[in-house]
Amino acid sequence: MKDKLKGLLLGLLMGSMATGVTAFAASGTSIQVVWKNISLYMDGTKTKSAEAFIYKGTTYVPIRPVSESIGKDVALQGSDLYIGKQPVTTAISEDKAMELVYQKIKKDADKYHLKMMIDSADDKEYSIHVFEDYPDHIATYGWYSVTKTTAKVYHEDMITGERKEL
Repeated sequence: MKDKLKGLLLGLLMGSMATGVTAFAASGTSIQVVWKNISLYMDGTKTKSAEAFIYKGTTYVPIRPVSESIGKDVALQGSDLYIGKQPVTTAISEDKAMELVYQKIKKDADKYHLKMMIDSADDKEYSIHVFEDYPDHIATYGWYSVTKTTAKVYHEDMITGERKEL
């Protein structure tokens, strides 16, 4: 008899979890929701399944399966939700900035044994001086800037002052 009662209680518990759940909001208000396993389709092709819930006629689906279905990254930073391109939260280092410039001019840098130094830096970017170091003088090869947050590299024309992204 005890085993039958345990089985009945377990069955009722599992059944209520499959059809409806009471959730508590931060204010202490209880709400009735219905959990449901749904299939996600992208352009008519099934991509994923996800556990969703329905509340007052609206279906709520976790964002991660949706973003994966469309091939985008997802991240929550503070109270901001990003889908796709993620913001750069930290600035790149001086060493990384010089490495980025080197990668853009590698052929000439190796051929002419070019050297680099950070000429200046502000909140937004590094200014990098690229040069040849001879025993009796220094010959400037060019000036480059690297934005700290996007890591974009620009060549700065010494004559016109124009910047061109590499």
